Amino acid sequence: MKDNLYIKASIKNGELYFPKKAVQTRFNKWLGSLPDDSNLEIFIGVGGDKGSNPQLARVHAMIREIAQEIGYTFIEAKMEVKRACGLCFVRDGQEYCKSFADCDKDELNLAIQSCIEIGEFNGMNLR
Repeated sequence: MKDNLYIKASIKNGELYFPKKAVQTRFNKWLGSLPDDSNLEIFIGVGGDKGSNPQLARVHAMIREIAQEIGYTFIEAKMEVKRACGLCFVRDGQEYCKSFADCDKDELNLAIQSCIEIGEFNGMNLR
């Protein structure tokens, strides 16, 4: 079995910064527990904070096309896309959905993919 560790950190002043001291301690203990000559496979992903304006424009254009094709209003189609990509949740019988404007690039990519899937289901090519 592989010995894996998942952490979230950021870079500050050119150094690895951990959001909590406990995360840094866990990382240091994990690293210290590895025997000498260990071979490491390292995957590092860098995430951006905000989605781009082109992503946002594409999502809205795709939603508009879906709405026109299947007879939904723009708002109805937008809600279906938000539900499909996991931007909505229900609490105490009330549905809450995140605004596309507040989404990061990964969430907007999920929304674009959801539009493509909804389009394909309805015989549309939105690629």
